[in-house]
Amino acid sequence: MPKLNLDNLDKNLIRLLKQDGRVTTAHIANTLEVTTPTVRSRMKALVKAGILRVAGLVNLSAVSDLTTALIGINIESRGQLSSQLEKLTSLKPVHWATVVTGRFDVIAEVIVRDGTEGLYRFTSVDLPTIGRVTHCETFVVMRSSKKWMLPPSGLKEW
Repeated sequence: MPKLNLDNLDKNLIRLLKQDGRVTTAHIANTLEVTTPTVRSRMKALVKAGILRVAGLVNLSAVSDLTTALIGINIESRGQLSSQLEKLTSLKPVHWATVVTGRFDVIAEVIVRDGTEGLYRFTSVDLPTIGRVTHCETFVVMRSSKKWMLPPSGLKEW
């Protein structure tokens, strides 16, 4: 997906939504001194371009029955790292994953319901299904700050 340059109106619109995702388009229009149809069309274009998604976020630190971990993964990619990344992000516990520089090829954020047992199941059963994993290292998140995120889609109760 090509990266797009956002103008100041787009950036300010996103900033207002970041402060309160329930803010009305009329309020945004008034604040930014543009028309309501302009705000609607800009939001629609940002969503269509895959730049913006308006959603309800939760503070996972405040939810007692979820465990979050960052997992550093080395993959024997043979030039196939993008397809391995797609396979990884299709696993239900994976909230996001990204190719990085450094000692790991990929870093993934994983969210499970059943604590270390869930993490063990992910690293020993689920993760190997993507193939070519040569090493992984798990970092359990003990506490976080300013970490609002979408409820995990892989958890049926959410």
